[in-house]
Amino acid sequence: MDLSPSDVEDKTTREVLHELIQYVVTTDEEMQEKTTRSGGRTDLNIYLCDNQGYEIGKLDSWITRLAEDDSATSYAESYVADHTFSESIANDDISLVTIKTPAKNRTDEFVFVTNDGYLWVLTTVHSDWRKKTIENLLGYLPCVERLYLSADNLEELTDGIQDSRVSGFTAKYHAPNRERDATLMFSGAEEDDLEKAEETFDAKPTRIEFDQTNSPSTAIQGSNTNEGRLTMRSVRRGSEAKAVNTLLGLTEGYQELDRQSFEVEHPPQRRELDSGFTIDGFTAVELTDPDRSSATNEELISDLEENVLNGNQYRYGIRDSGRKIRVYDTDHQETFDIALEPPNLILYARETTTALSFRSFVRDVYDELDSTYSLSKSDNPVATQ
Repeated sequence: MDLSPSDVEDKTTREVLHELIQYVVTTDEEMQEKTTRSGGRTDLNIYLCDNQGYEIGKLDSWITRLAEDDSATSYAESYVADHTFSESIANDDISLVTIKTPAKNRTDEFVFVTNDGYLWVLTTVHSDWRKKTIENLLGYLPCVERLYLSADNLEELTDGIQDSRVSGFTAKYHAPNRERDATLMFSGAEEDDLEKAEETFDAKPTRIEFDQTNSPSTAIQGSNTNEGRLTMRSVRRGSEAKAVNTLLGLTEGYQELDRQSFEVEHPPQRRELDSGFTIDGFTAVELTDPDRSSATNEELISDLEENVLNGNQYRYGIRDSGRKIRVYDTDHQETFDIALEPPNLILYARETTTALSFRSFVRDVYDELDSTYSLSKSDNPVATQ
């Protein structure tokens, strides 16, 4: 991108999206000539993040906090040392952030937008540098976390795009005690290819590409991933307004599906009574029905210890004769419980639990333990004596 703060100053989110859509506008001929969704061409990417305290104009204080944090990992320390950061405020909700990599004589730009409890990061930086700059920054900032969708929710989100079809996807299969892992990548997908991949390999989509028409041919090409990133690859000239509407619909849908999966609406609260105490509130995230037979509690604990709980993020203790694990998430300073119903896992919120720790743990389970779990959430403002 080649933006200045004045380019986004005093503009609405819709107007900012329209400004950035211009970087991916193509002619009809250019769109027909493209044979791939990857490579050196410019994409518009939007990272959607849960925002638990980031304010426009405060990036410098967060970088200083990272630099002075004695508990920071060596990776975070190296990241801060290898880059310089600046933030130019456009208005109360929008800023232009630059991340410089002096060793490579490189400067990359990102638009930050705060929106109703979320942080959006918009950029046209190439994927090789996005991973080294903004994706690392979002991973190290303790106050933000990229949203996450289960495979079923990712499909639901993409199915809701008007006048569109699935044109490609990446799907993965991973489960313990199986002889195979699989990563399937389809470009130019035909109708039902995604369903066939799920039926044949039990592979779940992590990225879905779509083509969207606009009277009557393909005018918009984009993709959604399950890790909080939307991509607009190409927009045929004259279809910019429809592309903006599509992005706004996707961001709203993504945020709502993430809320349905992870938001702790009723955290348990202990109230003292004359005759004892009562617990008000209940929220549970359920991971059920994986593609494997039931295991014992001991085997399930062993799988979790080996694949999910083995890093620096978690401290944990086994309780109730091996039927429950209490987990402390050091990244988010939150505690939650895991009830073991082999092979199912039920995550229960405690007083300090928010979506941050629930989402982070579920992502680790899908990535490191078993990608075939189904996800659901239940909650209630119940009182139990």
